[in-house]
Amino acid sequence: MRARAIILAMILGWTTLPAQEGVRQEEPIALPADTLQARNSLSVVFDRNLNTYNWIDRVALDTTVLGLSVRLRQQFLSNIIRSDPAPSTGPATLVSDQNSMTLALQRSLAPAVDLQTEWSSLIYDDARGVGLSSSSFHYLLGGVGVRPLRELAVSSLGGYRWDNQGTIRDRGPALQLTASARGIDLDGYRFAGQGQFHTDFVEPRRLEDHFATLGMQKQFLGLTRDSLRAGFYHRRREFYTRADSAIESRTERIVAFGNTLDYELVPFTLARLSVSLANRGLDKDTRARPGLPPEDLVFDTRIDEFRLSAQLELLHRSPDGRTALSGRLAYSERDESHQAKLPAGAPPNVVVLWAQRNRQEQTKDNSARRTSLSGDFRFPVSLSDMVSISGTASILRYDTPSAQNVEDRDELLLALGLGSQHHLSRVLELAFVFEATQSQLVYLLKERSANNNTNTVIRFSPLLSYRPSTFFRTVNQFEVLANYTVYDFEDQLAIARSFSYRQFAWLDSTAVEVTNQVGLDFFAYFKIYERGQLNWGEFTERLESSFLDRTLAVQLRYQPGSQLLLGVGFQYFSQSRYQHELGTRNLASFLRTTGPTCLVAWQVGRYSRIDFHGWYEERMLADGSRRTQPSMTLNLLVSL
Repeated sequence: MRARAIILAMILGWTTLPAQEGVRQEEPIALPADTLQARNSLSVVFDRNLNTYNWIDRVALDTTVLGLSVRLRQQFLSNIIRSDPAPSTGPATLVSDQNSMTLALQRSLAPAVDLQTEWSSLIYDDARGVGLSSSSFHYLLGGVGVRPLRELAVSSLGGYRWDNQGTIRDRGPALQLTASARGIDLDGYRFAGQGQFHTDFVEPRRLEDHFATLGMQKQFLGLTRDSLRAGFYHRRREFYTRADSAIESRTERIVAFGNTLDYELVPFTLARLSVSLANRGLDKDTRARPGLPPEDLVFDTRIDEFRLSAQLELLHRSPDGRTALSGRLAYSERDESHQAKLPAGAPPNVVVLWAQRNRQEQTKDNSARRTSLSGDFRFPVSLSDMVSISGTASILRYDTPSAQNVEDRDELLLALGLGSQHHLSRVLELAFVFEATQSQLVYLLKERSANNNTNTVIRFSPLLSYRPSTFFRTVNQFEVLANYTVYDFEDQLAIARSFSYRQFAWLDSTAVEVTNQVGLDFFAYFKIYERGQLNWGEFTERLESSFLDRTLAVQLRYQPGSQLLLGVGFQYFSQSRYQHELGTRNLASFLRTTGPTCLVAWQVGRYSRIDFHGWYEERMLADGSRRTQPSMTLNLLVSL
């Protein structure tokens, strides 16, 4: 991983500083997006690093052949770990594989009627001995889709599902009904909705996946608009547990609502109000497997969760886009309650046991309230200088109604960021970033108050970019970081000790173009970091350990054409670890890796690309022994 980062840094040469990112708000509940973004593509990734091998291949196909619409999504993941050989058993190989595929076919029978078929499968096998070792499911659906209106589509599919969990094989019929509506316009109000009813009857289990969503948006004058979102989600999953003698059922239901109102106050200035509500219920039920006697009494449980989020935001951008201002006031809360279910017709002794279990579940009840205020301001000082300021302040109150739960706490977070970019000339750029963060954690009850602490992080990083010609460019970046954690009651408790962490780093990335086809890349990275016990009152510390990392790399590039890039190089990395005792520094361990590197980047025509990174390391370990290890990364992308 380290060598790969070095090579990528040398190829890229230099990068600009990223813009400061504002506080991200919680996204509304939505259906998971397709992870395959490319419409028609094949990609293969193979990675070997030390004793770990990873293989990932993805296929995405969406096309039409002789009037038949074909949509294919396939992904295969494999992880192999080879452990060091043991004296008696030799090396062990741990393998984990997962393959998923969805194939959908559609053919038109009439202008508004389609014949649809869908095959989906998931195969999982894990030989690492953690949890369920193997499982799989396959289902085949077929049916008819109808479009009674241009904006409305309805489909009805039926089929069969095969489900395997360990050594148990279940199968049964499957039913899926879907409906979607898009582009409906009623007097300027645009509506869109989607729904699904999916049930698998794999006796003795039943699996369900239903949802319904509805969205409405109205565009008013200018940038003023209003949008509403509502959704209902129901998911039921059942699996075998307790040595396959019982079936555990988990049923989740979510009802969500959201509204976002944008109001243009004046040109280039927008006010935004967002509100979202969500109610979630999760039932966990257990029943005996058919044909087997019931086991010991187990009480089913239920979790209820309510979420509320509201945000008021003010946005402004100048006509030329160089000045931008935003401010946000946000509030969110979450209430969670737990309970045990009383079996119907339970005798008095079971009622007593249920009351005990219910009190135990109620100790998990909690509520959280967070209020935050944040803002960003970017403005030009001159035609060649830009300054940005960002800040955040938030407080979290976490309460537990049960006296047996001692996790009640308050958390305060303050963050400030300052940045500037200066174009000193056409060939010289300078940038500064200063960040300061302070968080305070206060437990309200004495049982956990020993963990009360204040954490302060200060970071300063200047960056210098120099490019006097198209044949030479260099980037130098420095970083100074200080991290202090102070416990409130360290003078009373021996287990609480304040500590400090400091770091200094320097990075240099230089590229020299010898000719139009030949270039040299140089990369250097040095980092010193140390940790010690901190006396905040006197602002003194006692060092405990320190580290020195050195990374050096050089690469010769050759680009015979616009579609091929070749590179060979050499890299060096070392880490020295020191222990500090009585004011003296003693070398505790030393690690060194050296070896050659290679790079191939080949654009095979207009639709294919191959990237290969390889490196060969010789490691000198702390005990003086040496170990050689080849590593590589191969990426293949084919656009179909």
